[in-house]
Amino acid sequence: MIIGLVLLGLVVALLFLGIAQRVFKSFGISYWLAFVVVAALIGSAFIPTFTAGGVSVSVAGFITPILAATVFFVLSYRSGELLRAIVALASVFATYVAIAVMLPRVLDETSAADISGVLCGIVAFAVGKTRVSVLASTFGGMALGDVIASVVSMFAYGGAPRVGSAAAFDAIIIASVLAIVLFEAAAGIKRATNRRNRALCEAAEEFDPDEYKKYFDE
Repeated sequence: MIIGLVLLGLVVALLFLGIAQRVFKSFGISYWLAFVVVAALIGSAFIPTFTAGGVSVSVAGFITPILAATVFFVLSYRSGELLRAIVALASVFATYVAIAVMLPRVLDETSAADISGVLCGIVAFAVGKTRVSVLASTFGGMALGDVIASVVSMFAYGGAPRVGSAAAFDAIIIASVLAIVLFEAAAGIKRATNRRNRALCEAAEEFDPDEYKKYFDE
């Protein structure tokens, strides 16, 4: 869970500096509630895995992400982005299951989780298009995908049944942070391009060809 905790710690630092405040504000989440959400994610990483009915359950790798996904789906419904969030979740879910089933056969669980986090983050960004849809899809799609992947692996390769894991927690945080960073980078480039285009348009409007016509008429 080290990578996930480091990334969440970075988010907390950005919140203190006010840099990440605009991102949470766009969700309709207040400044103090943003700290609560991130603190809940960090705190869940320190809650031990427990066993229920012979199944290992991870709070950080499943329960907290599902709760976070529920919040983001509610926000997506309020903003009219629910369908987009569902499509993004399905895409991330399929991507995560495919990677989680195949990669552990050739890589260790941690490396497979890191790769799945990066790829799922890119998919969430490409399909989600909005911040709320992106986070709803990464938290929900990857948490559910990890359960299905563990069931498939259990029947195909053997192993103990589990719901969530430390590796899944890292993958979810990597995907969520990466997707938002890509979103903000794309939005920044778009804003810069729009400003440049407006500046060019204003310069074109101010240009008066008659002012220089006399030099050519002489």
